[in-house]
Amino acid sequence: MHDVNLLAVLVAGIVPMIVGMLWYGPLFGKRWMALMETTPEEIQEGFNPLKTYGISFLLSLVTAFILAQLIADIAPGTASPMVGVHVGLMALVAFVLPVAHQGVTFEGRKPGLAWLNVGYNGVSLIGQAVVIALWPA
Repeated sequence: MHDVNLLAVLVAGIVPMIVGMLWYGPLFGKRWMALMETTPEEIQEGFNPLKTYGISFLLSLVTAFILAQLIADIAPGTASPMVGVHVGLMALVAFVLPVAHQGVTFEGRKPGLAWLNVGYNGVSLIGQAVVIALWPA
């Protein structure tokens, strides 16, 4: 295991929260609601923000830490923003796309919803990896 900049991991852990707020809010919120066939009122029923955002943030920290390990493996001490983009894209293609495809193929999820979520995950992963690559360990 490599030494990583924990401050960079912390900041990178916040990136998906910001991207999600924009992605599922002003950018694609109406489209997401339509694809989910739900309303804001239905989403608020039983919604626990501390639990939902708390767990999401913890998982974002785990993702950021793993991305930091991958970046340290690929470009030890020489990471650049392009290394971050490269690692983020590799994670997207290797892990997010297969899971999204399985959701559409085997669970009957809507392709439009899957692509919307893949887009969010791609922007988040690349954003996290760039933050980490910019911050030396």
